[in-house]
Amino acid sequence: MCRWCVSRRMPSEESGNEFFHLSQINNMKAKFKETIEKCDSLERRLGELAKEKQSMEKKCTQLSSRVNKLSQELKEEQEMNRCLRANQTQLQAQLREEERRGRESSEHKEGRITELQDQLRDVMFYLETQQQINQMPADARQEIQEGQINIASAPSQPGPSPSATGKLGSRKGRGKRGK
Repeated sequence: MCRWCVSRRMPSEESGNEFFHLSQINNMKAKFKETIEKCDSLERRLGELAKEKQSMEKKCTQLSSRVNKLSQELKEEQEMNRCLRANQTQLQAQLREEERRGRESSEHKEGRITELQDQLRDVMFYLETQQQINQMPADARQEIQEGQINIASAPSQPGPSPSATGKLGSRKGRGKRGK
């Protein structure tokens, strides 16, 4: 090979090498540019995710605070409910006791009223009888004052004894009076 050929090949080999190196450099530049763009994109995405994470942590803190507050309110409501139930039970027991006392008092008052009504009927009978006796002639009053009432010892007699008849014997029917 001649020198000229060698010299000619050389620049062309060099130029091929140069072209090859330039091509590799261009490929590397493109890959580097692509890597930088990916890196920028990833950095942007990382920033967005960091903001999103911060937002989520804030939301989580707020929700945790709300859960704690609601939990405390629930405990207070449960305690209040327990106290109200205890009060209700106590008040129901007191009400039953008051109702029992009221019934006893009412029964006692009704018994007392019945007793007073009986006494009033007896007094009214006495006053009516006294008034009737006072309106009678003097000799009839004298006879009543001196009269005796005999109570039969045997219940086999169907009616009152002849000596028990008269004005005082009318007391038998007093149970019908005033009712």
